[in-house]
Amino acid sequence: MKILFVSAVLPWPLHSGGQIRIYNLLKRLGKKHEITLVSFIRHPEELSYLKELSFCRYVYMIHRGSAWQPRYIMSTAGRYPFLLATYNNAEMKNLITGLMKKNTYDLIHLEPFYVWPSLPKTETPVIVGEHNIEYEIYQEYVRRFPILPLRPFLYLDTIKLKFWEEYVWRKASAITAVSEHDKKVIRKVNSNVYPVPNGVDIQSFPFKPKKTRRLLFLYTGNFKWMENRDAAQNIVQNYWPTIKKQYPNARLRIVGKGAPDGGVASIVDELHNADIMLAPIRIGGGTKFKILEAMATGLPVVTTTVGAQGLDTDCLWIADHVDQLNIAEVLKDTKKIKKARDVVEQQYNWDKITLQLDHVWTSL
Repeated sequence: MKILFVSAVLPWPLHSGGQIRIYNLLKRLGKKHEITLVSFIRHPEELSYLKELSFCRYVYMIHRGSAWQPRYIMSTAGRYPFLLATYNNAEMKNLITGLMKKNTYDLIHLEPFYVWPSLPKTETPVIVGEHNIEYEIYQEYVRRFPILPLRPFLYLDTIKLKFWEEYVWRKASAITAVSEHDKKVIRKVNSNVYPVPNGVDIQSFPFKPKKTRRLLFLYTGNFKWMENRDAAQNIVQNYWPTIKKQYPNARLRIVGKGAPDGGVASIVDELHNADIMLAPIRIGGGTKFKILEAMATGLPVVTTTVGAQGLDTDCLWIADHVDQLNIAEVLKDTKKIKKARDVVEQQYNWDKITLQLDHVWTSL
């Protein structure tokens, strides 16, 4: 099939969950389909990553720059919420229009939904790949926003975001969802929704449970996203003081792009060196790559009900509050750690997940 894939982010380097997801799917699907990737980029140096995307037949990049530009901020007075306004790009729309005139595509895949404003009108089937329910994340963010006078303005933007997210679902030929929760929400608007979960490259994340314990806690993430900033704040304010009091020798590393402890050369090494993944996530949807990757490597995961969304909770330790955390129990349950790896191999293996998306593409 001939696919036009429109992405909000260039799927390289693998700094964010969206990049990891799109890269792994396209890398495998490119062996079977002719894929033209059209992507927004933030920085000129991203142009040098073209060689990393050789599994796509063609790659086109449009510079969007920072979201915090006056033209984007001012445009929120119009019909689009802030998120969609930053992807309402005339240059991208013209590029896609030109490609559609020169080529006959079997389908167009948008990922995620908020690149919709840059898509010209078309009769070609459109699939929307959702990473979470975006408006739910923003609703929770606004609820926790500390500056009370600004909340009404942010809430209005959230209302607009929900309207447009549901509008895109209605217009799409099909939607893919990463979790059962997301699937149920989307199905209320469009019944053509299919599960295509997040996954792990199991060869790149080998199972290597720790034999000796130094009580090193780890949290990883791209701290561009508010979900990760909030989770790190939750660790430092609400979890770490109690843990440190109980275990004075315990250490904490918070790593990733924009993290306090900085970026790392190998996230796999970080996972293998740690003793517990501490991920008290309060905001977010979909399924979390950090949790899946920890499960794959044999690192026990302590998370919250929100963090465990879409995952088998029998493989995780749920602690919505620090007083629910039993560290000794976490460290000794080797059966649970092994089960987590088995679940990843069976349900969250990119090779198997790719077949699910391939089925959606070929069934339209």
